[in-house]
Amino acid sequence: MSAPAYPHTELVLRFDALLEALSTLAEQLRRSTLPLWVPLSDQELANEQDPRQKAIELYCDLWHQDGGDGRRTRSCHGLIAANPALLTAAEQANLAKTAFRLALSELKTEPKTLLEPLTQRPHSLRDALGHTGLARLHLKQCYRLIPVAERQPQRVGFNWYTSGRSIKRISVQQAQQKLQRMGTDKSHVQWQWDKLNHLQADTPLAQIQHQAPLIRANLRYHSTPQRQAMNLSLPLLFAYDPEQPFPDHNSPSLTPQSERQRQIRSDSRIDPEPFLPSLRIHLYR
Repeated sequence: MSAPAYPHTELVLRFDALLEALSTLAEQLRRSTLPLWVPLSDQELANEQDPRQKAIELYCDLWHQDGGDGRRTRSCHGLIAANPALLTAAEQANLAKTAFRLALSELKTEPKTLLEPLTQRPHSLRDALGHTGLARLHLKQCYRLIPVAERQPQRVGFNWYTSGRSIKRISVQQAQQKLQRMGTDKSHVQWQWDKLNHLQADTPLAQIQHQAPLIRANLRYHSTPQRQAMNLSLPLLFAYDPEQPFPDHNSPSLTPQSERQRQIRSDSRIDPEPFLPSLRIHLYR
């Protein structure tokens, strides 16, 4: 029995299934005549961008843009009324996203090596959306799920959350290993290495990673449970109820205010001044 042309057949099948599911979602949304709200930038307004087409492109965007930061995802909030067929298409797309992610995680090869053959395959969805020539998959955008509400909310409040961070507790030895990988022959690393070596071996350290700003949506319903909160990187699809008006909502800016700073709590156990700046490592008070 001859070997397949591409050794990771399961990954290819999952990727093709993802493209097919997104194509179906795009077609259902394109046919829909139900109301929606997707905010447009000044440039998009000037170009007379169709909000429905913008939503389609957001849902189907799997690729890096030239010069884009691969650590960030392109995102936008919004509200889209959905009939059962559109909700089913979104559910199938989310299942396909999860299956593709699992298929990739089960393989031990470097993702870059695995994804190159995928990006060279014919992509009718990509071509239809005008993305011809983009050659790199954006995994975070492949993985993120389409937000869905099974009921129509009465009101949705959107707010930027700009102060998120993750805190990981690490040991002095782990910090030393991280600095060694950076190269202790560099003067700025050597300075931090010397500081670290003055600590007791059992001194706890905190490594802080500030998270990208995100939109939080607070949904309020007529019936119980009356409240629901979720983070949104894509417009929210909700089950349309023709007996209710389109949800009342605010309209925050498309980008967060950059000047907002996180206020330091007086009872914080972590020293706000970085102890090892290159690694975002802080001391506990």
